[in-house]
Amino acid sequence: MKIGITCYPLIGGSGILATALGSELALRGHEVHFFSSALPVRLDLAQPRIFFHQVIVNEYS
Repeated sequence: MKIGITCYPLIGGSGILATALGSELALRGHEVHFFSSALPVRLDLAQPRIFFHQVIVNEYS
């Protein structure tokens, strides 16, 4: 299955949960694509079936 995950590239909270979930799904044979404004801190791109796509995020003041 091809799975897309959007997440914040932060060290804590949702970034850790998203990368752990995606990593486990990839280990189970799924193709996992991460979409974020920067590379998530714990994302291991050397792991098979893990892909990263950088997206531009608008800044509002």
